[in-house]
Amino acid sequence: MGLLDNFKKKRAIKSYIEKLPNVLVNDYGRQEYYTQLQVRRSIERAGLNSQHQHYALAMYANRPEFVAYQSEIHENFSYEELREEVGGAYFSGSTEFNCSSVIAASASFGGDTSSMDCSGGGGDGSP
Repeated sequence: MGLLDNFKKKRAIKSYIEKLPNVLVNDYGRQEYYTQLQVRRSIERAGLNSQHQHYALAMYANRPEFVAYQSEIHENFSYEELREEVGGAYFSGSTEFNCSSVIAASASFGGDTSSMDCSGGGGDGSP
């Protein structure tokens, strides 16, 4: 991967941390995980770079949703390796990050997280 490609990838991942949580919560309510379709639609609606959306899916979708995405696009990304890469860059090496820790990271980048948390029901806005 060239220097420019690596820069674009890092910028895309940062945008998935900085901007995507707010879009997901606004579109689908607070959830522990989102479906691959919800993540992909939110990336599109937010106008984010979709070339590296597999990283966003590794961050916001559970493993079965990630596997469904891979089957659909006929790619073979490693869920664990993507989480390791994101965790190493943004979560002090932890792969145990979740929606709450992504929101905390988003706040550190200046994202508006004042109305977000990941507790609560399955996307219907209920606690």
